[in-house]
Amino acid sequence: MGNGLVQIQPVEQAPALSVLAAVLDTSAVPSLICGLDVGSTTCKYVLASARGEVIAQSYERHNTRQAEKVLQFLNTLESGHGLTPGRDRIFSTGSGAGIVAPLIGSKTVQEVVAVAAAVERLHPDVRFVSEIGGEDMKTIFLQGEGPSRSKQVLMQSACSGGTGTFIEKTARKLEIAPETLANMRYAGYPLHKISSKCGIFAEADSNTLLKAGVPVEEIIASLFEAVVYQNLATLTRGNTPLPEILLLGGPNLFFKGLQEAWQHHLGKLWQERKVSIDRDLSSLLV
Repeated sequence: MGNGLVQIQPVEQAPALSVLAAVLDTSAVPSLICGLDVGSTTCKYVLASARGEVIAQSYERHNTRQAEKVLQFLNTLESGHGLTPGRDRIFSTGSGAGIVAPLIGSKTVQEVVAVAAAVERLHPDVRFVSEIGGEDMKTIFLQGEGPSRSKQVLMQSACSGGTGTFIEKTARKLEIAPETLANMRYAGYPLHKISSKCGIFAEADSNTLLKAGVPVEEIIASLFEAVVYQNLATLTRGNTPLPEILLLGGPNLFFKGLQEAWQHHLGKLWQERKVSIDRDLSSLLV
């Protein structure tokens, strides 16, 4: 993506999913391995061979019917791709995994652990990860190299502020279709104050702006601004995200305007940091 942000390749072109292969003896594992994420708004799966070669994948909304969507996935995997109960292994993560996993015989992996392991294995140069989900936000700071590499994880899940639900609910109030929202931009629009702490307050601020005659494009750009501000203000705790940066989660992936907002704010942070370092060096040379 440039500007210190990592552009992830489509999964079928990415390096083999060797996170599991790194901790399992692939000569002893079953024929197929399935990773299943049961999220708050969507479900996803990736089916791979024991060597990590991607066979199939899907990413779909479950419309509050997590179990039904998982059952649909399993039927598709069994009938179309040969997933076999009792032979193959499933690893599940996400907010709904705790309920679904015992029903399908999968092993639950805490999602932050899964993200951190995948990033360390597939993107070792990344130093900051931001994942925006439907109901929560997570950031991971990674420092050091090799065995001494440390991880600092910060999460927000008490309020929907700054999450995917926060964005989509506000957009629905403005009668903006999801496909339109995905292509709306941030760069070049005047910005207005929208609360980033609470979805209800954000809706109220958006309605006030709409009644005042502010174009919806400016309101959505301001919403993207609020999301990035909430992430940086709440989940960095005084740390500065430094390259390389990895943005994960549906909102970061699908909303072009949100990506632009991240690029803008991270660019400002890095420029301010550079100026500060230059100033400190100048004072030492005086």
